[in-house]
Amino acid sequence: MIHLISDTLVDLVEKNNDEIIKRWISRLKIDPTTTSYQKNIEYLGAKAKEILKYIGGWVSYDTTKEDVGKRYAQEGMETFRMKIPLCEVIRAMYLLRRTLWLFVVNESAFDSAFQLHQMRELNDRIVLFFDRAEYYLIRGYIEEMNRTVKDLWKLKPEETEKVFFPNSFYKQ
Repeated sequence: MIHLISDTLVDLVEKNNDEIIKRWISRLKIDPTTTSYQKNIEYLGAKAKEILKYIGGWVSYDTTKEDVGKRYAQEGMETFRMKIPLCEVIRAMYLLRRTLWLFVVNESAFDSAFQLHQMRELNDRIVLFFDRAEYYLIRGYIEEMNRTVKDLWKLKPEETEKVFFPNSFYKQ
């Protein structure tokens, strides 16, 4: 296992995940672009806690994009079934990433080049994780939307490909 030089910052996030989630939920509640989340706030808090409590694993060099893909394609399917608009799902993820990063910046005292490098590494790993998670979440969401459309209107794959495009889905 390759360790991050920013392990101390990862520990900071994991130990303070409840505080970060509390701040994130406060932002979700007042953000006019995440109104669907109001009725699912406990569920979302639990999902965010799963991310932050084990952020070290998610941002480690050992976690593959396939690991992220399996998890977040399922999350996308689940959020579609919960009837949360995709734009709100992605907005909530942006807000979580921003809340996480602001917490790290505000709670860390860095006064050396090494500490600055730790911050940069953590930022790079967090951005990579969230980019991958968002990609797979969107993919799972749209795959579930495609399945639902086929089922509701009894459509053939070639009919839904007019909207969802041929070869736009991948086998997991």
